[in-house]
Amino acid sequence: MSKIEMSRRGLLKTSIFGAASVAAIGAAGAAKAAEEKTDGAYDAIVLGAGPSGLITAITAHDAGAKVVVFEKMDRPDGNAIYALGSVCGWGTRHQKEQGIEDTADAFYAMMMDISKQMGDKALNRCYTDNITAGIDWLESEIGVKFGKIRPMPYPRLGRTCRVVGDKGLTGGAALVQKLLEACRKRGIEIRYEHKAIELLHNDRFEVTGVKVLTPEGTKCFTARAGVAIATGGFSANPEMVDRYIGGWATRMVLRGSRSTTGENISLTLPLFTKFVNMDQFHSGPIVGATHVNPADVLNSGYGVQVNTSGERFMDENNTYVIKARTTAQRTLDNFAWVIVDSDCSVLDKVIPKFDRLNNPYGKADTIEALCKSVNLPVERVTAVVKAYNEALKKGELDKMNPPCTYKKPHPIAKAPFYAIPFQGGMTATFGGPLINTKAEVQNLDRRSIPGLYAVGNSAGGIFFHNYAGGAQLGAATVFGRIAGNELARRAKSLKA
Repeated sequence: MSKIEMSRRGLLKTSIFGAASVAAIGAAGAAKAAEEKTDGAYDAIVLGAGPSGLITAITAHDAGAKVVVFEKMDRPDGNAIYALGSVCGWGTRHQKEQGIEDTADAFYAMMMDISKQMGDKALNRCYTDNITAGIDWLESEIGVKFGKIRPMPYPRLGRTCRVVGDKGLTGGAALVQKLLEACRKRGIEIRYEHKAIELLHNDRFEVTGVKVLTPEGTKCFTARAGVAIATGGFSANPEMVDRYIGGWATRMVLRGSRSTTGENISLTLPLFTKFVNMDQFHSGPIVGATHVNPADVLNSGYGVQVNTSGERFMDENNTYVIKARTTAQRTLDNFAWVIVDSDCSVLDKVIPKFDRLNNPYGKADTIEALCKSVNLPVERVTAVVKAYNEALKKGELDKMNPPCTYKKPHPIAKAPFYAIPFQGGMTATFGGPLINTKAEVQNLDRRSIPGLYAVGNSAGGIFFHNYAGGAQLGAATVFGRIAGNELARRAKSLKA
């Protein structure tokens, strides 16, 4: 090797190590600069001021952590404020005081049955094992008031503790108010109009904080123990609904918040997160223009359902959940009508709702006049009602196309007749980052992402196909408390 080649190699070697040294110094400087630019440092950051986020923050605070809540809207604006405010559980003092017998195994079996055995077994067992203490905590520590348990059909039975509304608020909104009050008493910081746009992490992909869009611009906040995502699902994000569920579902009416736009997906996707149950959601009937809910008439066991072309398109014996979903799937305009007569047992509940909200419906002494009043095809609907009544007399409803499987069918014969409109609505999505029983988000390598937690409807794995009424707020309570304790524990371990 010539001296010139040796000199060149030496120069190259020196240059490489020199560059590496400069890079190292530069990286250290950048890290220091980033540290200096931090707009706030906490033990834990919670994204979202709904029940799951507030419960996480309160629990973490009470366990010794310095915590902040970032809410992207100017107020709490998740699905809970629209909810009745039921919490589904077993073994509560309410059950005991009312003589309602229940067991953990029976409750767990119900949870798995409602999810068609597709819900994560460990998560549903964790819910079952912790919900009793969670409901007690809401009462004793937060001051939530629950009304008397009302016996209801399966799966709720005597398991639903409903939050008592206050001053015209829904039970869900009253729950949020109680949790906000608890945060104020504890001095927990809640920053509104702070939208998380990126999770910060180190080179080991441990979540260390979050970049936030504020009215003053973007800011970065660090969190010693990590971040809990409590932003809800993606039901209000048409692109995600189309991607994960299907284009037909984008035509569904939102039954909940317009703020649930999928940050549980967009924030965690860059971290190689494992997502589950992404095509699953809860649906229910609604009229988009007024948000009146005609679920009672759809569950009444009376009448026939027709689309705007005057044709039957589903089995009337389906639950309101299936009817709402089927309407969106099988009608291009996501619009249908229930035709009933005056013997329908729930008209005294349904019609006042429509009147109060000035929502049009049909009422007439003949089917022909009824159709004309709501612009339905007279000949087709008249033929449908006639065919239904004749099949009922012959005991051949199951031979109709599609079959009608009413167990106790009623004729459509007594005037006046009613035409009640409805659309398929989307309540909440079930898909999201898979969590474990510590509320830790899992990656595609079946490992927990350090410092990242998901709670409430942000998390995936618990629900599939459907859920027992009150189980969503129940899950928010159970896994919010778990995530809060885990964040506080991790913060203490990292301080040591």
